[in-house]
Amino acid sequence: MPPVISNSWIGRRIVVRRVVGRGDDGRILFGDVVGDLLTVTATTARIESRSGPVEVDLSHVATAKVVEASAAQVLALEEVCLRGWRPEEYAELGGWILRANDGFTMRANTVLPLKPPGIPVVEAISQAREWYAKRGLPLAFSVPTEARRLLDAELQELGWEPSLDVHVMTARLDVLPVADARFDIEVELGSRASAEWCTLYKAGGMPAGGVELLNRHDRAIFAQVRQEGQLVAIGRGVVDDGWLGIGAVEVAPSARRRGLATSVMSALSNWGRGNGATRSYLQVMSDNDPAVTLYRRLGYWVHHDYRYRSDPEPTIRPSHQHSGADANC
Repeated sequence: MPPVISNSWIGRRIVVRRVVGRGDDGRILFGDVVGDLLTVTATTARIESRSGPVEVDLSHVATAKVVEASAAQVLALEEVCLRGWRPEEYAELGGWILRANDGFTMRANTVLPLKPPGIPVVEAISQAREWYAKRGLPLAFSVPTEARRLLDAELQELGWEPSLDVHVMTARLDVLPVADARFDIEVELGSRASAEWCTLYKAGGMPAGGVELLNRHDRAIFAQVRQEGQLVAIGRGVVDDGWLGIGAVEVAPSARRRGLATSVMSALSNWGRGNGATRSYLQVMSDNDPAVTLYRRLGYWVHHDYRYRSDPEPTIRPSHQHSGADANC
């Protein structure tokens, strides 16, 4: 029985070792195919390799596995995510990115350590703490756990406790499964977060800086669904470097379990493809099981995680972090 190549791997980068023949001495010869899995049936798999699509006979496969994202790929995607959620202020401390946006979402008000700071970590922490204090904000880190595991361990030793883990989930747009979006749901698209749209996001509890952050992008789209004259679902999409970033997907409590989130996601994906995106990412708290389950069903998988760590010696307390499915991530 050939090894299983799961349908859940579609869109992901895999490596397949298969039998390609026999040598002059009768030994079995193997060859590897590496690339994105496009389709899989009971007998064949189609893989997009660097040299083009390859049809693989599953009866010839010896081993197959998913290729996990490398540290370089994780950090490259973190840079794309940074451009998709642009804070009012940011500064560079060596390879650390300091972000501030009036406390609206942790994502826009934490240090993102893409590279080493170039000075001792303790000294860099002191300088970062001062930078945030001047803005009335506490110091916190957003650490890509695997790509920056040494820093994560060092912060742990220094007493920086983890406060939240977040999945960064990705998908390849051209192989997403057909979403069960309802055809009777009309998804409206607009170029800015309107006052009405903002009433549903974070239950309307946003500072002015939050609205400005949402609109601070030249390739953004805002989706919304109305039923019986009432706004019941929203979502936001942005495109950077061929990536569609999806966020702020919210459904009114009274309208959940009706397929509205799926319809919003489908509309954003179609818009992204039409605007040059080939892949998509989103960020969701790792303990938000309903959302993670939905995104997996729609063809997303966990690319990597990042972890927030809070200052063990805060001089300033958070003033207004916001609740919601992706509120703090």
